[in-house]
Amino acid sequence: MNIFSSITYTLHAASQASLYYYPLIFLGIAAFVMLALGIRNIDRKVFAGITFTAVLISMIMILLDPYDEVVVGNNALLFNRFTMFFAVILIISVLYIIFPAIRGLKSKPEIFYATLLFVLIGMLVSAFSYNLIIIFVAFEAVSLGTYVLAGYGKQKRHLEASAKYFFTGTIGTAFTVFGLSFFYTATGTFSLTSEVISSSPAMLIALIFLLIGFGFKLAIFPMHQWAIDAYDGTENSVSAFLSTGTKILAFMILIKIFLVGFAGDYHDIFLLFVILSVFSMTYANLAALSQNNLKRLLAYSSVAQAGYLILVIALVGYTGIGNVAYVAIAAGMFYSLVYIFMKGGSFLAMNLVNRESVSVSDVAGLARKSPVTALSFAILLMGLAGIPFTGGFTAKYYLFLSLIEGNLWWLAVIAILNSAISVFYYFRVIMFMFWKEPINEDHFNLTAYSKAPVIASAVIMVALFFFFYLLPTLNNIAPGLFATMGGI
Repeated sequence: MNIFSSITYTLHAASQASLYYYPLIFLGIAAFVMLALGIRNIDRKVFAGITFTAVLISMIMILLDPYDEVVVGNNALLFNRFTMFFAVILIISVLYIIFPAIRGLKSKPEIFYATLLFVLIGMLVSAFSYNLIIIFVAFEAVSLGTYVLAGYGKQKRHLEASAKYFFTGTIGTAFTVFGLSFFYTATGTFSLTSEVISSSPAMLIALIFLLIGFGFKLAIFPMHQWAIDAYDGTENSVSAFLSTGTKILAFMILIKIFLVGFAGDYHDIFLLFVILSVFSMTYANLAALSQNNLKRLLAYSSVAQAGYLILVIALVGYTGIGNVAYVAIAAGMFYSLVYIFMKGGSFLAMNLVNRESVSVSDVAGLARKSPVTALSFAILLMGLAGIPFTGGFTAKYYLFLSLIEGNLWWLAVIAILNSAISVFYYFRVIMFMFWKEPINEDHFNLTAYSKAPVIASAVIMVALFFFFYLLPTLNNIAPGLFATMGGI
């Protein structure tokens, strides 16, 4: 009777989970269809439209799924509202760059968009999995795809950025493999469940190696330098994707691995992530102050933003699993949503200038040529700084409030001071846009493809400032992170 019940339950779970496989299968079919269509001379806008439609349909399929929680295998895949939330954010990060990418596609657009779809499949599998081997394989598939995307422009600077990204990525992969091996040595499993809770020298080594491996992917100090060169050297839409989608994916993987898989080592997690967070925020913000290259300035800003995100892990390591931890995770979820628009929109704003390397002075006088576009870019920069009436302010407010509630007020003070430092270099860019004479008005690219993403991002940023009711909803979803730990 027990065997029969187990088989029945497994079949029922498999039938429920099959609904989640449909978006992955659909995206894969769409990618192969585009590769097949590549033999014909089809306009790149058609491929962009096919990609956008396929990704949008996959998101709708996930959102319309009727089940609250489905587990497949030994936590190989977990489908609940927490993993679905991040899956939707990752899909948005791809939707965001599909049409802006048209500007940089000179040839073979079908390969670019098919690769983007395959990358999204890997991102979704990583988001849904609680098995380290599946996470590793899926994440490496994402990495391989992004290496291709990074060098797609075929210009020297694009290929150089892709090469640096690739070689640094392989170093991160090596550390990750070592970390996985030590994790298995200590626990006897690759599954992130309550059964793996232990504290041993092997677990500490695994923690350090995995932190270094995925720290490269998240681009936190001191594993960040590749990101500065890669974001600066790649095409603008690819820079936007690398700085948002892959970064948010790395953040989600980090909170799953370290808050679930290392529940017995929270003290070490707290110490490590506090140090990394403070150095990431402080170093990146100070380095950005002296930058004249606008993309490198935004790249250092991305490192600082990663420092803010990992405050969530530090706080949960300090307080343990409980109400404060749920508030912190909810704040991190909201921050991830806001981050997609304010950082992605900022990098896409580089399309407004017809230059490969955009300096701060290149945006001088933008307000005269297109006041709405300049105001929109300014709103995105103010969101990154955490200025009121932007979603960035709401995100930082909830994050810093959770630190105070967790009795880490001193860490909140450090984060607030770093936000204050960032105001100087963001407002320097705004000053050039509104109060400096243009160097050359002809170098602005104010087509609809260039302006629309920036303006839309700014509108969403302002709207997210008023989404105060979203945090209680996310607070109810946050415990889903620990669903594999005995139903916490």
